[in-house]
Amino acid sequence: MTIALTILKAIGWRGLVLIGALAALIAWHLHGISAAKESGRVEVRQQWAEAQRRADLKQIAKVEAQQKQINAADAALVTTIAAHVGQVAGLEAALADERKRKNAKPNAAAGVAACGPIPDGVRNALNAIGAAKP
Repeated sequence: MTIALTILKAIGWRGLVLIGALAALIAWHLHGISAAKESGRVEVRQQWAEAQRRADLKQIAKVEAQQKQINAADAALVTTIAAHVGQVAGLEAALADERKRKNAKPNAAAGVAACGPIPDGVRNALNAIGAAKP
């Protein structure tokens, strides 16, 4: 304790006030640095969140474009299927017509020689199916 009293006497009250003021100034400066670091962190977080939001919007736009392509392909497929269904129905109708005209079902036992040429309605329906294939 005597050393502390000796230093206190040597410094004096003005020295103590100066040391206290310097300590307060250093504490204030450290607080400012800490606040600046925190505001920098907040700004970085905000910038990161904004960049993430932009990336999310780009990804959503890309997914929407892909979905439009898928929908267009689906519509084209449905149209193609409908066309084929119509062509098959035409072929079935032509075959039914031919069977009614001949009033008999084809007989496999009769052999190839007994088969006549393909009727025009059946040939046209088959050609329509073949022409529609991509």
